[in-house]
Amino acid sequence: MSRTVVWSAQARDQFVASLTYIAQQDPRSADLVYHRVEKSLSLLTGASGIGVQAPASGVRTYAVPKTGHSFDYRLVGDQLRVQRFYRQRQMPNVARR
Repeated sequence: MSRTVVWSAQARDQFVASLTYIAQQDPRSADLVYHRVEKSLSLLTGASGIGVQAPASGVRTYAVPKTGHSFDYRLVGDQLRVQRFYRQRQMPNVARR
């Protein structure tokens, strides 16, 4: 089943902020991160169970290969909803203990 990707406003803002920061240092790297995230989302729309279960119920986490970034997502009907995008070194608030 192919799903539609829907970004929360918070996740989209985090993604754009990360790309902006990376682009200030190295525009080519920002482009690579962008394409790797898009490729990961495309993969997940067809095989949504490959992420790992997150601490929150119904939420899965996917580590984007070769980027140092992850995102949390939830499956709702025919949608893959990206809830949070973050640098792996900066654990999201829900995972802190």
